Amino acid sequence: MDEEMKKVNRRNRKELFAYLRKLVKWKNNDAVRLVFLEQENLEQIREMDLTGLAELKRSPNGTLEMKFVDRVQVLTMLQKLLEEQETGALDGLMAALGQYESGDEG
Repeated sequence: MDEEMKKVNRRNRKELFAYLRKLVKWKNNDAVRLVFLEQENLEQIREMDLTGLAELKRSPNGTLEMKFVDRVQVLTMLQKLLEEQETGALDGLMAALGQYESGDEG
């Protein structure tokens, strides 16, 4: 693996860990605020942090269902990734993801 690919892998790894940490720390305040948002204030959606909102359904009878990212699963993924990083297995995964992103699927 050349030095440039290692840099890309390190950057991708940092982004992945940062995103997973963000999911773990995410608060559902904006998701709840979204439910009560008035039609004339829809531009506020762009400012909301809906990172951990996995699904939002409103049925015809008016009931609302919200599903959030499972923090325990995210923590489990983080732990697994950290273990894989220690063994070097994460480098292969990140290299494969880097190839997929750049369109070099193999």
